Amino acid sequence: MMRIVLLAIATLAATAAQAQVYKCLDANGRVFYSQNPCPPSMKREAMAPRGIAPAPAAAPSAAGAADKAAKGGPQTPAQQEQAFQKRQQDAAKAGKEADQKSAEAQMKEANCRAARQSLANYEIGGRISQVDEKGERYYMDDSSIETGKAQARADVAKFCN
Repeated sequence: MMRIVLLAIATLAATAAQAQVYKCLDANGRVFYSQNPCPPSMKREAMAPRGIAPAPAAAPSAAGAADKAAKGGPQTPAQQEQAFQKRQQDAAKAGKEADQKSAEAQMKEANCRAARQSLANYEIGGRISQVDEKGERYYMDDSSIETGKAQARADVAKFCN
């Protein structure tokens, strides 16, 4: 008996907890939602109690289908699938081009850094040593240093602009 009384009280409490929601429009066209009814100065709109709002009952006319085709919108599921696949291919192509441009930019930056480092090494002055194919170190003479410096300047101009 106690269970039935508790069930009845819980059911009454749940039904009392449901609230009405009002949708009001002010003079500027802004929408307000409220638990209280709209004031007389605001326009009221009916809201669907629950669920999905009903779809418009107007059937598409031939003129509407022609307008849709003129706008380029897909009409059938097959056309929708083709449009989707085309968008995916375009996105993949754009992503691939962006990756390629990014890789080229990184390569150019690395080449520029290396050219500037080489030029800085030549312009510091002093003795410059290099290693030959046998792995032996030798020192460059002044004419080789000037040739290397000119080549380094050309590389900086090529890669850093």
